[in-house]
Amino acid sequence: MPPSVERPDNPGGSSHKDTASAAPKTDYPSAPPVMVIRDLASDVGVKSPDASSNESVLDGLISADLGINLMTIFLEHYGRWVLFDPESDPKALLGKVNRSPLLFSACCLIAVRHTTESLATTLAPRLYQSARSLISTALLVSPQPIEFFQAAIVLSLWSTTVGQVPLSIDSWLLSGFALQHCQSSPLFDAVNTANPHAQLTKTTLDNWCIWNHLCLSHLQYCVGTSRKSMIHASQIPKCRAIVGSDHATNYELRMVAEIHLYWTLYEHTSSESIDLLKSIASLQDWKKEWQFILEQPRAQFLLMGFHFAHLLLYDQCLKCKTARARESVISEMIRHSTAIIRLAMDTADDRTRHLTDHIYHMITFAAIIICRLLNAYEQQLSQIYNLDELDSLILSLVNWMQTIGLPCHAAHTLGHVIGKVHQKLRPAVVTQPLTTEQSEVFFGHDLASYFPEFLGVETTEDGNWDLLPSWGFSSPP
Repeated sequence: MPPSVERPDNPGGSSHKDTASAAPKTDYPSAPPVMVIRDLASDVGVKSPDASSNESVLDGLISADLGINLMTIFLEHYGRWVLFDPESDPKALLGKVNRSPLLFSACCLIAVRHTTESLATTLAPRLYQSARSLISTALLVSPQPIEFFQAAIVLSLWSTTVGQVPLSIDSWLLSGFALQHCQSSPLFDAVNTANPHAQLTKTTLDNWCIWNHLCLSHLQYCVGTSRKSMIHASQIPKCRAIVGSDHATNYELRMVAEIHLYWTLYEHTSSESIDLLKSIASLQDWKKEWQFILEQPRAQFLLMGFHFAHLLLYDQCLKCKTARARESVISEMIRHSTAIIRLAMDTADDRTRHLTDHIYHMITFAAIIICRLLNAYEQQLSQIYNLDELDSLILSLVNWMQTIGLPCHAAHTLGHVIGKVHQKLRPAVVTQPLTTEQSEVFFGHDLASYFPEFLGVETTEDGNWDLLPSWGFSSPP
């Protein structure tokens, strides 16, 4: 049987903070954000389309005309993630991509979400089935062609989109496996040897950017799922190799900056205990180093990541703080959460629907944090913040997310999750029930055991999900 890249039933078991002995559940550290979101999606009934067969279903599935249309969409909005030439003719590109059923499935799976709802509903589950089967089989073969690495990037960055459930493909595992395959592939000899005198041709630099993008996806899900990195500290400086080349575009430099941001966050959150002052200082050092990028266009995503990094650090430190220190931490968590949400909404444009799932995961996690803090610390927060404005921000966010793309877009799925959590934790504020259709599709009663930690939910004595993590909320000092 090929290895599975689907989400694990208990990803918390792979946490980079786990020990050999099982600690009581109330002693667990703050749950990782990606697991928190995935758990709450499960709680409200978000399910992945059935994909039980492991056989390829591509034969005759997509006509030539539809294939060209899908490739046109992918090339325009996602092509630079996998280093497609933006000047490529879509028909010629289709002929090339068609030679790799895996890459073809991955590209079409993302592009079809931007056609029509009926077409996406018909094709996406079968494309997902094909991509999942093909990538699992490909992991057993080495070395792999460049198309494998391109497909791994697509499936890792849009792991919620492809299966309609948060982390329906395990992005940490897939990106980690792909990086391991890089070690044995001659395509990445320049990266692996890091010869300072090696000639960096266009092909070499293209492949180096592919490696950078895999590193970024992997690190995003290392911190998002609290698992160990398969990248060593000595490899991080290698991502700078493109700096000074003609590949050093604003886009690729943002990738390099983001890799360093998430590596900084990873190093601090993977330690046994977090030195908050030292961690915050490291993030400020990162910001100072990359200020020139933060002043350029499209820097809002780096800024969102910067706030997200702070939010994770404060989240993990919240339990161990004294009452006075906790008040400061809570205030900072609200500040960074609202900054993430406002950055997202204030900078929305035609490209918003094509952002990676990680962006929507950050937005969702920020909203869930606000809901939880409002529920647990309403009295304390009312002395500092206008609670009506915070509730209104969450309601506006849910409405905004449900206007992005087609109903099958990840923003709709995650917007429903936020809305349901807000409704449960702030019932006096959210008085309008969800529509029957939404309730049936997204909020069924199949709570089963998808993933007990994407949003830090914990089980109560009666077996139901508890939307509040172990923050000491039951009796705040």
